[in-house]
Amino acid sequence: MRHPSFRVLALSLALGSAGAAEAKSTTTDNLTVFSGTKALSPEQALRDNAERYGLPRSLDNLVLVEVQESLLGKHYRYQQMLLDLPVDNAQIIVSIGKNGQLLQIFNETRHVSAEMDDDAVNQLYLKAQISSEAALDQAWTNMRVQQPLVDLPKDERVWIPVKDGFQLVYKVTIAAQMPTGGFVQYINAQDGRLVGSYSTSLPRNGKFEDRTLASRFFVLGPPLDRKAATAAIEQKLGGAKPTFSAGLASGINGTGYVFDPDPRTTLNTDALTDTSAATAFDAAYLTKPLRDITLAGGVYSLSGPYINIKDIEAPNTAPSTTTNGIWTAKRGNDAFDDTNVYFHIDQSQRYIQSLGFTNIINRPLNVDTNGVSGDDNSHYSRGTSDYLAFGHGCVNDSEDADVILHEYGHGIQFNINSSWTGGDTGAMGEGFGDYWAGSYSYSTPNGATYHPEWVFTWDGHSSCWNGRMLNRTDARYNSSKTYSAHQSVTEGGVTFQSDELWSAPLFEALKSLKAAGKPREDVDKIILQAHFGLGSGVKMPAMATAIVNAAHNLFPADPTYENTFNAKFQAQGILGTVVSGPSINETEANNTTATANVISAANTTVNATISASSDVDYFQVSLPAGKTLTATMTPNATSDYDLYLYNSSGTQLSSSLKGTGLADVVTRANTGTTATVLYVKVIYYSGGTGATNGKYTLLAGW
Repeated sequence: MRHPSFRVLALSLALGSAGAAEAKSTTTDNLTVFSGTKALSPEQALRDNAERYGLPRSLDNLVLVEVQESLLGKHYRYQQMLLDLPVDNAQIIVSIGKNGQLLQIFNETRHVSAEMDDDAVNQLYLKAQISSEAALDQAWTNMRVQQPLVDLPKDERVWIPVKDGFQLVYKVTIAAQMPTGGFVQYINAQDGRLVGSYSTSLPRNGKFEDRTLASRFFVLGPPLDRKAATAAIEQKLGGAKPTFSAGLASGINGTGYVFDPDPRTTLNTDALTDTSAATAFDAAYLTKPLRDITLAGGVYSLSGPYINIKDIEAPNTAPSTTTNGIWTAKRGNDAFDDTNVYFHIDQSQRYIQSLGFTNIINRPLNVDTNGVSGDDNSHYSRGTSDYLAFGHGCVNDSEDADVILHEYGHGIQFNINSSWTGGDTGAMGEGFGDYWAGSYSYSTPNGATYHPEWVFTWDGHSSCWNGRMLNRTDARYNSSKTYSAHQSVTEGGVTFQSDELWSAPLFEALKSLKAAGKPREDVDKIILQAHFGLGSGVKMPAMATAIVNAAHNLFPADPTYENTFNAKFQAQGILGTVVSGPSINETEANNTTATANVISAANTTVNATISASSDVDYFQVSLPAGKTLTATMTPNATSDYDLYLYNSSGTQLSSSLKGTGLADVVTRANTGTTATVLYVKVIYYSGGTGATNGKYTLLAGW
């Protein structure tokens, strides 16, 4: 049975070695974070916690399948076995710091009773089973595969947990070009029934129906012949297995035109559309280096150590080449798409390595800049032959760095954690991709001022599609729900996309930390580090806990990082429970810091009014040492009021300027040893005023 979600503080855990007397652990869902605990070895850590996780002390049901290294230490991934076959998505990962401290254990193993073991023996050795070929045929029929394969079909026998034990199934993986895409299917090993499935194609939006196998049942037209399609991909691959070694730098550099990050941001205008005159884009083109490209036979091609431009999906278009290493193509020419994608992915990988990570897609990733059958979408296809493909409907997706880096974000997550599935990983995968794109755009010359809250700034936010937002701080987490990708969610009367629920606290943390003088590199480093040491079924609270813990361990002398992330996750209900505080009414006149209303208790709700368009309301907070203030101002539905935060000297620390009816949030950590005085200001921007139409609430928590 899967371990239920809970939070436990356990003190003085005796975990097998010196220093355990002061050991502590905190468990959030399936992630346990440790402090003060030495780990003699990963196996010893598992034995010391065998009772906690329902493991035999012999650990004879576990097989070490991977050891990863990160900035903080090593991560040992163990696969649970039952009768020498893997239990699907049942892993336990032990993370040990470079100083020998036990950092965390992530557990998704399942308890196996004697009765369950007996039933497994009966299924495996006594009951009749269908063949591997029959399982592949059934999976092929279920998918109605109508596009060419991009990888060889795979099948293996595994156990999946069911209500009363375990079911023996064939785990079948078939990956085809879009719109068929890729799926993992679980086929009952006894009768061939479909037991479950999930998509391995991760598009940037939900245009490809609902990416479920059920959507394939209604596709018209016959499927391809499985054996013929398999033979075709075998011939295309040439029998070569994909390699994952780092690419070699050629030392040969070219140049090409790119958008960086996109023409709207560069030109600081909303006026550009897909149909704008070609000359309207002239000032947006930037000449950038195309590093370590390939030169063979006098021909330069965009194949480098971290990206390989390749024709993978329909339409079939050959990658561009030049005879001098200089690409001068502009939008509307496939060669421009090639250079734009090459530049941004190559740059992103070099940035990741500059942060200290040398094992996240440190290899040439295949990319088709004109794929997806020309549709207005893009996707990452996971697996042993993972790749990216970008569509050309409406604005070419490959023209927008947000789209490119969003899809690369999927690759980042899957290449850190190949078990990234289940739980809230659908929404968190999309939200992280949005954040990774937004983080880069925010660092560009106009990125912090031209709609920093937009993601897909050029590809979306138009008649093509709406794009997504990075500032949905009004979205709230509900622990009773599971958040899949691109899911419309309504919580507390507020409707948002599941993806935005996760991207918002990440991006808000970036902005707050940047405002506090912290570099973007530190924030991205924390978020990447947090992905190590996890398995399948990750929920948002566990991922948030991993991020806060990574911030603590990477920057132990500066609590600003962990406090800021913690505050952002708490503000959206992902972490912690806000303790109810007092409710007070605003008292006029409070239009200066000298006459500010005093908020003396944490989690105070102020019922207030903008009496006129000239009204200014000040509130004074004495923030205790070590605490982080989160001030949330919620206007009435028809009004737009703005929120500012100042120190005692009157220096503006931060602001939040959302639209009509949207809550504004500002935060500030007190990293000192004494209390500090802060002032919160609320002003009118548009909408209603007065006792009837000027209402708002201010929640001040710490």
